[in-house]
Amino acid sequence: MKNNKSFFFVFIATIILGALISMNFNFEGIQSYNLNAAEYQNAVEERATLYKEIGNLKEDTIEKKNKIYNYENNYTKNDKILEDMKAQITDYEMFIGLNKIEGSGIVLNINDGKTNAREENTDEINNKLLHDNDMALILNELRMAGAEAISVNNHRIVPWSGVTCNWAFMLFDDDEMEYAPFNIYVIGDPEKLKAALLEDGSHVRELMFRKLYVNIEKIDKIIMPPTTSNANVEFMKRYESKK
Repeated sequence: MKNNKSFFFVFIATIILGALISMNFNFEGIQSYNLNAAEYQNAVEERATLYKEIGNLKEDTIEKKNKIYNYENNYTKNDKILEDMKAQITDYEMFIGLNKIEGSGIVLNINDGKTNAREENTDEINNKLLHDNDMALILNELRMAGAEAISVNNHRIVPWSGVTCNWAFMLFDDDEMEYAPFNIYVIGDPEKLKAALLEDGSHVRELMFRKLYVNIEKIDKIIMPPTTSNANVEFMKRYESKK
């Protein structure tokens, strides 16, 4: 009799468990969902991106830990710290244009298009000329494409560079002028830079449609001069949080 009761309870419990499973019941209180193909693909891509970000963070953490360890256990740690600080200063000086630099990249050659004053009106002629807003948009596209350093002819472009038209010249913020043809030297990934400049919707493509002369050439070694702009900071200072 006891065996029959035990069998009966086990049988009932099995039926209830099967019913719960068939209803997608989650015993931990989390409801399960069915994903369509697009949602599943997005989830896979998001997971891959997260794994990559985690991997990069781990590598960065390991690098910083090793650096701290070397600082703490190196008998000449003061000299080592000083060397690292000098190396960082050199990097910063390159980024803001204070040093003469070299590297691979591209040269973007731009010149005004051919005009005919007898057959074209003023708007048509102006459309074939390079203006300051064109130069500003080109410089911005190069920065967005990953340019590490830029110079227009012999004028080094820095983060605070500004440009205006001055008749046939481009006038920069330090009162230096450059004239056409403009050879814009860019240090960075040559393939990426060229692809970005020639993609649909880029301003360089628009210049081509406007019939300006445009040519892009990959260069193995570009040498850029230092900036002539004033790099002294007068008004801004580091923000110190007060807790």
